[in-house]
Amino acid sequence: MPSPRRFSRLLPALALGLCLALPAVAAPLIAPVPPQGSAKIRFAPDFPALYDATYGFRIGGFGGIQAGLPRRHVPVIFVHGNTVDHADWYPVRDAFRAAGWTDQELWALSYNGLGGNALMLTTSNPERDAEHTEMGYDGATHQTDNDSNVADLYQFIQAVRAYTGSSQFTLVSHSLGVTLARKTLKLHPELRPYLLAFVGIAGANHGTSLCPPGTEGVVVSCDEIALGTDWLAQLNGADGADETYPPAKWMTVYDGTGVGDPSYATPLYAQSPALKGADNRQYLLTYHNDLRLEPRIIKLYRRHIELAEIGQSLPPWNGLLPGPLPDIKTPLQDLRSRVPL
Repeated sequence: MPSPRRFSRLLPALALGLCLALPAVAAPLIAPVPPQGSAKIRFAPDFPALYDATYGFRIGGFGGIQAGLPRRHVPVIFVHGNTVDHADWYPVRDAFRAAGWTDQELWALSYNGLGGNALMLTTSNPERDAEHTEMGYDGATHQTDNDSNVADLYQFIQAVRAYTGSSQFTLVSHSLGVTLARKTLKLHPELRPYLLAFVGIAGANHGTSLCPPGTEGVVVSCDEIALGTDWLAQLNGADGADETYPPAKWMTVYDGTGVGDPSYATPLYAQSPALKGADNRQYLLTYHNDLRLEPRIIKLYRRHIELAEIGQSLPPWNGLLPGPLPDIKTPLQDLRSRVPL
């Protein structure tokens, strides 16, 4: 892992780069760059075709074996961040598989079509890279926002519930996917009683340094997730009253230093991903995408989900360093017999 000294040396250059990359505030809103088309479709053959509400092409993603096939877990839906697609979750999918989960329980969608290859410092994703080459990825950055994609995520949640026969579901989200998932639950409160667990990784719940003051109405999504917007105020509720709610068990994962994750640079943004009422876990000096992919962190949020299935929670842990995780004794047979439907 990069040292604190190395990150402190990089921070001034990073801040300068962010400033130079931003358009003048007098410029008109930059429209989203439309995606090339659908991401790769890797659903089970009998999973119904779903279509993007904005662009009309088929929604890509992965998940499923056969409709109604028995499960051992409540289905998990992975929600990616901006400019990428479902393929960003392949290392996470593989880690869950290795822990006994099946494709009937592991799902992801591409809500903005074919995405790019996100930078990662510690984990490679050759399956994603090969898939994007096969699909003819053009190398462009295809940005989107939250509100444009609520309809896509909502229809996907409903389709997964119908296909698996599970009324319950879990959401694991990253970056823009965190606020997108929360906005979907905000606009569709009828889903809330069926949400088993929520994991929000590096989400702009209270703003992002990538959208500094003056970018609202100029940069795509900044009118939603810049610090102090009405959009975030409505999402979070008065004094954070709607940041979390029962019966779901909530967890956030983030850097917390204002140095390791450039999306939350400086102390002003360092605690933005935390949610009131959640199990908020900080991994100091961990990069934006590695917060989703670092094997020990995957193990942590997988355990959070598995324990939620049997009505339990992880024990308190300071979460300040990616050191040894607490030893959780959860016999697999007990988990399988008690998983709610």
